Amino acid sequence: MTTSKQSTKKTYSQIILNHLLAGKRLSNMEAYDQYGMTCCLKRISELRAKGIVIQDEMIKKNGKRYKSYWIEQTVTITNNDHNTQGTLKAGDTPLCPIVYEGD
Repeated sequence: MTTSKQSTKKTYSQIILNHLLAGKRLSNMEAYDQYGMTCCLKRISELRAKGIVIQDEMIKKNGKRYKSYWIEQTVTITNNDHNTQGTLKAGDTPLCPIVYEGD
């Protein structure tokens, strides 16, 4: 009897998506440094083609230009007084603790 093993190795697209969903930004060089991937821009394009909204910004630093990518996430903050909903960008610092109630 032959059984096949299903690969549990994540694809580069999954790695990038998980990174961005964790509220982190990612540039092409960061993708190379952290994950050893040289095809970050291609994977971003593939994720966008699947309907995932990925924001980007051109960064100018030390005479060089590069893009930084992130996913904006809408959060709802609830306390005893009121509910507040807003957009939290990668790198933003919330003014109060945020509890994520995911699927």
